[in-house]
Amino acid sequence: EALGLRVLLPEGLLERELYNAGPAARRLEELYSLFEDDQVQGVLCARGGAGLVHLLPALELDRLLASPKVFLGYSDVTPLHVALNARGLVTFHGPMVATDFPDPGRVHLESFLAAVMRDAPRYQAQLESLRPGEAEAPLVGGCLSMLAALEGTPWALRPEEDVLLFLEDVDEPPYRVDRLLWQLRRAGALERVRGIVFGAMEGCESDPDAAWGLRDVLHRALGGLDLPVAFGLRSGHVSQGNVTLPLGARARLEAGAEGARFAVLEDATE
Repeated sequence: EALGLRVLLPEGLLERELYNAGPAARRLEELYSLFEDDQVQGVLCARGGAGLVHLLPALELDRLLASPKVFLGYSDVTPLHVALNARGLVTFHGPMVATDFPDPGRVHLESFLAAVMRDAPRYQAQLESLRPGEAEAPLVGGCLSMLAALEGTPWALRPEEDVLLFLEDVDEPPYRVDRLLWQLRRAGALERVRGIVFGAMEGCESDPDAAWGLRDVLHRALGGLDLPVAFGLRSGHVSQGNVTLPLGARARLEAGAEGARFAVLEDATE
């Protein structure tokens, strides 16, 4: 509200069924109603929502696509990003209402405003370079463990065009990051990927006494792939400065010996 937005809290938002906000049918109808409400310009998730997978079997994407809105969230929201991006809708990977917005330091305000209000410069950042190269393509991705969990389902990540892939997670030990990346590789999820940008990966580093680190694991897991790789884009599971990224919009990655430059190239809400 301080940003000039009028906030609507849907009826039933605080219902409970086990660890979910009520039954899947109620949550699905809530999602439809928000997209179909002409007064609603954007839908911001309260939390990641571990129960979103329960919505997928009955989800009618055409109902959402008929009234495109800003849709913002991360973590377990990743399957909905993948599904909507595959149908051509740009969605937004970034801060959520209950987990980030209560602490202003957790929100990268400039990228949020650029995403939802079109009155701020497109996001760009200097990142760590893990492998040199250049790539320009639509940006897709989200939470690494969720993308791996989608494999073997109808909602798995399978881009039909070349893409830049954003991957982030939290508190996953390096051996699990290794396993998740290999699962995506072996399943064919990376076949149209032309560049990879990793998030901050907080809590994913190896033991300080180990002779190797997370970056060594990433190099090995991605060995043999001829594409640029960057590290450190703070979107999603981060403790400060959660960046809003337009998934589905074109972006560019330039990685070299002195670092990497990532830039969003499109106004995502046009």
